[in-house]
Amino acid sequence: MESPLPTRLKNPHILLADDDEFIRRVVRHVLTGLGFEHIREVDSGSGVKEVLGTTPFDILISDVQMPGLNGIELLRQIRCGQTDAPRDLPVIILTSFSNTEVLSASLELDVNGFLVKPMKPATVNAKIIQALGERIPLRDVKAYLSVNTVLNTLNEGKVPDHAGVSISRPPQKHEPHPGRSVEVSINELGPGMVLARDILLTDGTLLLSAKHALGRITINRLQEMREVLKEKTCWVVQPGNG
Repeated sequence: MESPLPTRLKNPHILLADDDEFIRRVVRHVLTGLGFEHIREVDSGSGVKEVLGTTPFDILISDVQMPGLNGIELLRQIRCGQTDAPRDLPVIILTSFSNTEVLSASLELDVNGFLVKPMKPATVNAKIIQALGERIPLRDVKAYLSVNTVLNTLNEGKVPDHAGVSISRPPQKHEPHPGRSVEVSINELGPGMVLARDILLTDGTLLLSAKHALGRITINRLQEMREVLKEKTCWVVQPGNG
């Protein structure tokens, strides 16, 4: 269960980044319709960095494909402390669940949520409230620096070769060891559980490797991404069988 929102976050200061003016107008319309009053718009990743140096924001909603600094590299710089924002600034990415490179990199960078266009107001409101209530257990900067943010699928006309963060491999063939692992639904996952098998996206892209210890942030994202996971259940190590 997430912590109750502090009073000041009931009407948060939102930074919206997208190089498409029409999309910004649409998102702003949704946000203002939900009652959010403090919204600042920028049209580039470098613009986000400039604004973060002058004004404190409670949450960033960012597109991925922007000129210069893409949204995933921007997220990495925030998590690495390379901007004037707190490293744990809540970040929601505007994307399509069809781009598996973006999903994989975002998950590795502890993203706080995804918004898929077109957006339903109720979904937008729920994602913002969830993101503001999450507390990221930040990892060492080296872990974030190792994430590849030069994504092939952001280069129009190029076919992804999976040389970046996305790693495609066939599903594991072996059966789970009786008494050592158990199959659970995505909704039954809990913090501290350790994966006994890889979690793959529908196209075979590796999302999370076996032996990964799950935290609340990652579990929240897996539940959001159910529709693009290869399996709707996963295998976890039973307690006492690490």
